[in-house]
Amino acid sequence: MKRTRVDGGFDEPEWITCELAEVPGVESVSYGVVRPGRRAPEGVPMIRAGDIADGAVGTSDLARISPDVHRQNRRTSLRVDDLLVVLVGRIGDTAVAGPDNNDWNVARSVAVIRFTLAGLTHGIDIWIRWWLGTPRARDLLRVGSAGAEHATLPLSDLKQLPVSLPPRHLRERILQTMDLAQRKMALNAKIVDRATELADAYFGRFAQGHARGDVHRTGVTVADVGQVIGGAPQAGALDGGRAIAWASPRDVLNNRTVHLDRTAGVTWASHDVACAPGTLMVAPRPGEVRTVAAAMPVVPGRGMLAICTGNEADRMWLLHELRARSKELVATAQGEQARAMSRKAFSKFPLSWPPEEVRERFAGIAAPLHSRSLEALRETRALQELVVFEMTQHASVER
Repeated sequence: MKRTRVDGGFDEPEWITCELAEVPGVESVSYGVVRPGRRAPEGVPMIRAGDIADGAVGTSDLARISPDVHRQNRRTSLRVDDLLVVLVGRIGDTAVAGPDNNDWNVARSVAVIRFTLAGLTHGIDIWIRWWLGTPRARDLLRVGSAGAEHATLPLSDLKQLPVSLPPRHLRERILQTMDLAQRKMALNAKIVDRATELADAYFGRFAQGHARGDVHRTGVTVADVGQVIGGAPQAGALDGGRAIAWASPRDVLNNRTVHLDRTAGVTWASHDVACAPGTLMVAPRPGEVRTVAAAMPVVPGRGMLAICTGNEADRMWLLHELRARSKELVATAQGEQARAMSRKAFSKFPLSWPPEEVRERFAGIAAPLHSRSLEALRETRALQELVVFEMTQHASVER
């Protein structure tokens, strides 16, 4: 691509296309810490590629670096409104540094795009974040990462990514659309959170009200109420089959909702190996085990487990039972840092299991809440696609 330098202007009368690092309002594009050294439990939080998911930074199990290492890498000492871009794995995914992330740092697997005050004022930060989600940008980023064993994007390719920037009057109109979409997505996020909180609260009431031994069945284990499936390694296209969503433990651990509706990777296999929507996915990390419900067909990855139940009442109760007993479930994990699930130990985990009529009454309350949560998630995905489509259409017309 022809290198185009745009000197400071935000009022060009026509569309301009230039490399990302040359976009007016972009101050710098840098990658993070190359040599983090030993973990420092009381040190500075360092965001890795896997900590970024669904537009946000996960705050559990963060790596930490020593203050000395942090000082040696001041170029990526985070400021509010810095744009974080994944360079390894889920390439091109983004998150925005907020007040809680101020003066943190990032790993080599994450790029930091910093904007000038003018760039923030004119919405260049918002434009670039959405632009990175367009099919054109995604395709170019994938080309840049081709051939790497673990899908790695060189920083130079990100800097050279072509960005189409509309004239101010059109950019302001599209930014208004983006703003409306972001507000609705924020509302949807609250709906998802509140619906889940309500379902958890109702579960607590049901569990407390029916906790006597003469009401609950005793001796019931996970294996008694569902089929426990072990995780599988990720397979490439050469292994045959067709592409199916493949969930790694990190997909589950960093998923911000109780519903897993996206994964970073795919695996190639026959369709009958995929777990059906509604399957519970379980993954561990030090101190807790996280459980989510798959919202699409998915193959669980190594280090995690999946549980298929026979009916909705069992699935709803088991989902909330496992969520409520997250810390107890750590005993079913294995490995030096308890980062993989033991199928045998997990299958024997004892459950608090009330009579069928109790489970059905709870499901009658919880299932509609989960349905509303999924509806909000799907609306958010549709809004994201709508904004990206509008950007792409305008840019295509101008080209």
